[in-house]
Amino acid sequence: MTSRQISLKTIAPIVVAVVAIAAGLYLFKLQPSSKTDTTAGSDSKTLVPPELWRDTQLQTPLAQASGRSEWVSSLAVSTDGKTLISGSDDKTIKIWNLETGKLQNTLSGHNAAVNSVAISPDGKQIVSGSDDKTVKLWDLSSGKELHSFADNSGEIKFVDFSADGKTLISVSDEKKSDKDDKTSKTIKIWDANSLKKIETFTGGTGTVNAVAFNPKIQILAIGSNNANTIDLWYLANKKLVNTVTTQSPKVVAVALSPDGTTLAGSGNYGVVELWKLDLEKLKLPIASLDPQQRKSLSGNSGTVEAIAFSPDGKTLFTGSRDLTVKTWNVNNGELVRILKNSAWVEAVNITPDGKTLITATALGEINLWHPSSQGYALRKEVAENVSKLLSTRSCKECDLSGADLSNLSLSDVDLRWANLSGANLSNTNLSGANLENSILFAANLERTNLTKAKIEGANLAKAKLTATIMPDGKVSQDKTKQENSASAEAVKQ
Repeated sequence: MTSRQISLKTIAPIVVAVVAIAAGLYLFKLQPSSKTDTTAGSDSKTLVPPELWRDTQLQTPLAQASGRSEWVSSLAVSTDGKTLISGSDDKTIKIWNLETGKLQNTLSGHNAAVNSVAISPDGKQIVSGSDDKTVKLWDLSSGKELHSFADNSGEIKFVDFSADGKTLISVSDEKKSDKDDKTSKTIKIWDANSLKKIETFTGGTGTVNAVAFNPKIQILAIGSNNANTIDLWYLANKKLVNTVTTQSPKVVAVALSPDGTTLAGSGNYGVVELWKLDLEKLKLPIASLDPQQRKSLSGNSGTVEAIAFSPDGKTLFTGSRDLTVKTWNVNNGELVRILKNSAWVEAVNITPDGKTLITATALGEINLWHPSSQGYALRKEVAENVSKLLSTRSCKECDLSGADLSNLSLSDVDLRWANLSGANLSNTNLSGANLENSILFAANLERTNLTKAKIEGANLAKAKLTATIMPDGKVSQDKTKQENSASAEAVKQ
């Protein structure tokens, strides 16, 4: 994972309440990493396209729902994808073996709820942050507490490691002095070797309510409570470079895509907002976000408590108080799948290979989900064919059924005899493309540019052609076409 999500715990006179979620997988350091990216998602053969998650199945229930005291607020996965760490309201940290599905160890030492956990890049240490105002460093293998950083005046909402494992970062609300009534959003950098604090910097509006971090571009996003804002910090120069205005007065969950170009946030209204980030502008003292680049995902009847991107950034997972985890196609905003849980979903994470989704709830339930083996076998070929098309501009006789090719520039590509049935080609530029004898049955071609495309013999039955620019230069306004059509002539105006 390349992002972190937490939500600040609040107190309500009902059985369950909203808490912090945080997951630490990747690393913070003051200069860009020179290490090679080994994330499985970077290998095109291991990518899991959004449509594959339609076949999601429950693989392993790690922990059954038990009670309010077992509320899981944070999840972290090791870089090799073999170990899961969970932090919960029962003041403990649990270590799970993802290969066997067994609980390996339970670490005790905090005096209050654990809000955030992270695993070091070498997989040897754990860092945790708690409501007891401490940051603790642990040996993962033995479970021994190595040190407790207690120089904090506020509850710790987020923690993470540096790229080399020698530096720690924590986020909290702190008072400048004991005499102050107000707190400030506070970021602290700790030396994991000398066990000393290196520096502290503060800023932003409101109080900390959700945190996400992308170490590759060194952007830290801090969602606010009752301030309608998400603060964006560029940690290479320790500057607050932007403040994003949100729809909801309370930001409950945030996430950053692996490539750092997309920010996701959600508040107590249940709508997930997506913003496109200009990374060059973010590195300037004054950054700007184009309001027109914001996209909203609606469909949650409860507050979204957790957000996670897939390793390739194409799929978004949202956990909600409506007891569901929803899977979204980031490119077109399509809701792909809804997974039912027994309680409020408080944390979500995904393994580095992008093939196992992990969800945790307010009653301590932890589940592992993955696309069905049959579905994966079928969709893997399609995913590989999409990669082939994008790299070679040719995929003659390829199976691209159900593929998401929306908003792409595919002018002059060779797709003769290709199976594009059910494919999403909305807003795609296919001008000059060779689509002779291709199967476009039930494909979404809304607002697609087919100018100069060769589509003789193409099967366009049941295709959506709203505002499609056809080869004769005319625009089709019909939402559906003649179902028995077998040629391009039948759809021309």
